[in-house]
Amino acid sequence: MKKLTIVLANLLILGLSSCEKAAEFQLENASYTSSFTFGTKSMVPIANSKNLDVLVEGKGSYSFSGEGTFVDRLVLGTDKGAATHTMEFTDAKGDKIYSTLSTQIGATSITGTGKFTGGTGRYSKISGDCTNAGPLIDAQGNGSWKETGKVTF
Repeated sequence: MKKLTIVLANLLILGLSSCEKAAEFQLENASYTSSFTFGTKSMVPIANSKNLDVLVEGKGSYSFSGEGTFVDRLVLGTDKGAATHTMEFTDAKGDKIYSTLSTQIGATSITGTGKFTGGTGRYSKISGDCTNAGPLIDAQGNGSWKETGKVTF
């Protein structure tokens, strides 16, 4: 009986030492790119300010997630061209990525920065940041932008 206990203990120790710890993240501080196109759905003046509440919807992809759709709500300062955004991206499987963006509208382009703030499903632990750039929005409220950055999830 004592021999059996020792053999089982050794097997247990060998088995535990051969198990590898599962990676906490699928990607860790990995470079990514993205590309998005959008259409403006609404633009409403915010009372007692020089700002607009703007809603845009579109489609695009992150290099780590594939194609998806997004909704972006932003407050646009009409006097200085600065905007703050909250964006929700939904991938083809229904998992969501939440992010915030700050952009500046210049004479010929839009530039800014962004940060992942959370998500659902496989993106529940997402973090990272980016820079973004795109051309100006056309007269119909359509536009596009690209991002490059680092991501962990």
